[in-house]
Amino acid sequence: MAISVVCAKCQARFNVSDKFAGQTGPCPKCKQPIKIPKAMGDVTIHGPSKPAESSQSGQMPTAPIIFKEESVSPISITILLVTGVLVLLAAYASGKVFNVEFGQPSIPFLLQALTAFFVAIPCTNVGYTVMRDKELEPYKGRSLTIRVLICSMVYASLWYVRGTIGIENPEIWQWTFLAPVFLFAGGLTAVLSFDIDWGVGVSHYSFYVILIALMRYLAGLQPPL
Repeated sequence: MAISVVCAKCQARFNVSDKFAGQTGPCPKCKQPIKIPKAMGDVTIHGPSKPAESSQSGQMPTAPIIFKEESVSPISITILLVTGVLVLLAAYASGKVFNVEFGQPSIPFLLQALTAFFVAIPCTNVGYTVMRDKELEPYKGRSLTIRVLICSMVYASLWYVRGTIGIENPEIWQWTFLAPVFLFAGGLTAVLSFDIDWGVGVSHYSFYVILIALMRYLAGLQPPL
């Protein structure tokens, strides 16, 4: 087997029989002494290394990150639907139980505030499950609980602020100024709490607004923003 040799002085290339491997001889062109390299043995071709899934082996992780999509079970969907129907029926019943004053039920404000908060908890949780960015790892456990509680408190607080600004049955021109303020505050809360896009955050807050407005309507109250 011939060995390919390159002269370091004149850059001439030529082949030498492998029987001269390890010996030194003159370059046939410039007579520069050249040491013939030893013939290479069998070359073993290794397959690609297994992708590293973590940095514990001292290598950068190269394995693709695969997120497992968690589907909502039919039982969970059924429970949510039944719970939603029961909540709406409870709102309707509360309007019938309490005495009527000035054409509206006199439901205690504390009861309304507690309802707004406790309704916001499952509402924000379900909204996050449905609207979250599927390419990101979902929040779970304590982290999710804290975020849901904070978001629920802000949503209920926005409901309280809307009820204390002193505008009953706002006109269209008044809604033009009121609605963007509350939508911005609610959407920003959802974005910061759950790392979702701005449009999705506004939809998340709007989901709560629609639900609480429907409950107040069934109870005979004026729906808030």
